[in-house]
Amino acid sequence: MKKIATITFHSPYNYGSALQAYALQEYVKKICGECEYNIINLRTNIQKEMYKTCFEKKGLKNKIKSILIFYEKKAKLKRKERFEAFINNQLQVTKEYSSLEQLKNDDLLFDYYISGSDQLWNLQAKDFDWANFLEFVKKGKRISYAASFGYDKQAWNEKEKERIKKDLLLYTNLSVREKESFENVKKLTNREPEINIDPTMLLSKKEWIKLIDKDPLINNDYLFFYNLKNNKEIIEIAKKVSKITKIPIVVANRTYRSEMFCGFEKRFDAGPLEFLNLIINAKFVLSSSFHGTVFSIIFNKPFYAINGSEDFRIKTLLSTLNLENRTIKLDNIREKCEKIYEINFDKANRVLEGERKKSEAYLKKALEIEK
Repeated sequence: MKKIATITFHSPYNYGSALQAYALQEYVKKICGECEYNIINLRTNIQKEMYKTCFEKKGLKNKIKSILIFYEKKAKLKRKERFEAFINNQLQVTKEYSSLEQLKNDDLLFDYYISGSDQLWNLQAKDFDWANFLEFVKKGKRISYAASFGYDKQAWNEKEKERIKKDLLLYTNLSVREKESFENVKKLTNREPEINIDPTMLLSKKEWIKLIDKDPLINNDYLFFYNLKNNKEIIEIAKKVSKITKIPIVVANRTYRSEMFCGFEKRFDAGPLEFLNLIINAKFVLSSSFHGTVFSIIFNKPFYAINGSEDFRIKTLLSTLNLENRTIKLDNIREKCEKIYEINFDKANRVLEGERKKSEAYLKKALEIEK
């Protein structure tokens, strides 16, 4: 029986991170048949501190913030509880490790190690760790799947550049998520990795629905607004769309202080499964997030990507799926509101199916699974 381990960003309280970890897990298990699969449960102290709520952090600034938004306390703690439940109940994780050194000192006995998706190779991420390049592996094949260096311009020093190059040359198979990461690998190693879709897109709508409670969290029509950017203009776009369509806004997180007074219905208690429920049952979706756009497409839900043409990941995704017109900006809101439901997912679904087959072929080759 093959023993497969993946390292990825599985434990941040971020919907995309948690769900992409689950998706790769389920897809590998599906194509592998009988295998032992685990996600290496690396949860560093830096990462744990990052995802504490202000109610749990020390310091005067956090104390003031916790007083100002005391009404959110119950919801935020419930959200954390739901993320932990998802990690413990839906993800097959190893025992917990807090550092690369702990991993090096343990005798992990897997046949294959996967650097999974998300921006786990982004050195600029606050919770980046060199373990993401599988530096702890003593024996076993190293592969990557849709790994990303992130979308910001990389500013490595020579020492970092040499370390990344040394690590990448030890991989037997390399796969990245976007063209920019492809160029980084090629420049460093002179190898051309395969470009594969984000793990969340490996699973079909039918497979995702199995996770979602049949009862909608909200029974009325609503616009689900998912935003991760601290940008006042994005909030303004959402408010104007809501006003024109006369459909109220529901949010699962807050990124800008002025949102406190926007009249949005707040579901800050939502964990990963509730997030999926909010998308699939929405009248339509507005998102500035890559994964918000991805799940709208998977569920064939009418959507607009806010300023989507300015985000290379979203722009590439929409172009590939023939959905370039599903972007919205401050200067074309009224025009776009007239065409919210004029969307055809036929080509997108066909292209996605082709990308899944391409990813299946890559993973079967990398994991030496017989066809």
